[in-house]
Amino acid sequence: MDLICLAAGAGTRMGRLGGYLQKCMYPVGLRPFLEHALAQVLASDAVDPGRDRLALVVGHLSEQVRGHFGDAFEGLPIVYVEQAERLGTGHALSLAAAALRPAAPAIAWQADLFPTSAMVDAVAGHPAPNVVTLGPGHEQESDRLRATVVGDRVTRVWDGDGELFDVGLWKLSPDVLARMTEVRAEKGEYRMLPNLQRSLDDGAEVGHVVAEAWIHLGGTLPTPEANVRDVVRRVWAASDALDAARGGDTRSPGGFREAEPQASTEGEGTGSGGFGVAEPQASTEGEGTGSGGFGVAEPQAFPFGKRT
Repeated sequence: MDLICLAAGAGTRMGRLGGYLQKCMYPVGLRPFLEHALAQVLASDAVDPGRDRLALVVGHLSEQVRGHFGDAFEGLPIVYVEQAERLGTGHALSLAAAALRPAAPAIAWQADLFPTSAMVDAVAGHPAPNVVTLGPGHEQESDRLRATVVGDRVTRVWDGDGELFDVGLWKLSPDVLARMTEVRAEKGEYRMLPNLQRSLDDGAEVGHVVAEAWIHLGGTLPTPEANVRDVVRRVWAASDALDAARGGDTRSPGGFREAEPQASTEGEGTGSGGFGVAEPQASTEGEGTGSGGFGVAEPQAFPFGKRT
């Protein structure tokens, strides 16, 4: 299964840091945020470094990403795709699809999201060819990111009216990837969700899984500072769990261990600290209701997450 990571953003929400630091390279201990995320992705049973490829879409400060990860990460080949113009996530996905030419659905995510191995397992294992990950958001989050789920069917992934938001981890079929630049926003960008909505309206099958929390560096609520503190705490906890599952501490070069970060007391987010994944729901654009019935094995590398 091919992988696509969107890492071209300028990180304007991170203030002056974004001027000289690519957002996904924000350090958590002695490793950048994206490295922690990739470790989780590779821990998924759905990913095989000897078979799969990763397309990293880069742009702003791309040399930082290229210089750190090189041609491969833990055996997973990396194909760099340059997004010279900031034309949106849909445009970035179309560039990656052109570079990879996937013959089967690909897993894609935004580089400021922390996807756990449990999330990747659930998205990859869902029987639908296209899958969105939905999760809770702050009460002041943009309503445009809300999804609508009726029974077991996703009816809207953009401008919905449900309680859950798209968190930025998807499985996308080659046909849907090929349509990522059909809908253009007023400012000239091609955004992923409006273009996915176009495919959904035309009959594309879209399933969904539910994440317990939404851990992303790009969040600004309740404040950017409070969000980053909470993200670091959660990423650290997840990395500890993954290290324990692997039987040792793999977080730092040279084998030494970094000092533990202090827990945030400033506007910490909700959630258990884990990132459990609820049972995925089957979704078609035709008929049918019910619970879906697709079980997901409990993740071993992230044992303290719980399902909803």
